[in-house]
Amino acid sequence: MIKLRQHNVSYCEYHFNEYFEKRVEKTIIKYGMCKPEDRILVAVSGGKDSSVLLYVLDKMGYRVDGVFVDTGTVTPPHEELKQLQDLIRGQVYYLDIRDYFLGLTIPEVSKILRRSTCSVCGTARRYILNRYALIAGYNVLAMGHNLDDECAVLLGNVLNWHIGYLSRQKPVLHKTHPGFVKKIKPLVLLTEREIYAYALLNHIPCSKENCPFSKNASSLRYKSGINEVERYHPGTKLRFYTEFVKKSPFEPEKVTIKSCSVCGYPTTEDICAFCRMKARVKNALGK
Repeated sequence: MIKLRQHNVSYCEYHFNEYFEKRVEKTIIKYGMCKPEDRILVAVSGGKDSSVLLYVLDKMGYRVDGVFVDTGTVTPPHEELKQLQDLIRGQVYYLDIRDYFLGLTIPEVSKILRRSTCSVCGTARRYILNRYALIAGYNVLAMGHNLDDECAVLLGNVLNWHIGYLSRQKPVLHKTHPGFVKKIKPLVLLTEREIYAYALLNHIPCSKENCPFSKNASSLRYKSGINEVERYHPGTKLRFYTEFVKKSPFEPEKVTIKSCSVCGYPTTEDICAFCRMKARVKNALGK
């Protein structure tokens, strides 16, 4: 059914599913991501990666729910999320960015602040997902990042020597403050192609719509470049990422974390980035 050149193996449908699920379990154990008793929240976008992650963690017996944050950048995949809900034991929750951001969507905020949509979206989603997980009693937040994503980001960070980002690019971000939840990436050793094949074989519903603001992202060019290397040297992606995680000399800078004076969220400043962003929007709108 599928040939995986990076491992020099071919699988039928049954054994590919077995390989995929064992790969996820191996990743979880290898990096100490979570335990059966943990309450896990999966950040669901409606795409193949996060939908597969929610499905496979549920199938493996973990206590897991999903949450979709409607940022206003794409059409909410209501039908796909409803179908996904029917496949798992847990719940898929829906959050609207407007409830957190003065009734505005991410593109509207981006336009007001004259900042890139990706930058605004990243800041807002990180804040909302962590805060929701914490308040709702989850102790682990799972993200659907795959091997291709991580390699593209890693290549970009190495080429630009973003030491701060390199120090934090790990499969697990441990809880460093009571206001944070542990963040994990269980699909980090699986490629987009493998995840797509698993979604097809198991009839996992996923939206085909891509964020229109990502089409010129530099990470897509890095992904294309490393795909070209992988074509001639199978296994490059896996070696590039796993060896970096194993041998990286970069350690996160030691900083003093305090509580935001507005919302209480952990921050290195007096006011967290999300609250500063909201304040700028209020000021721009004269509220």
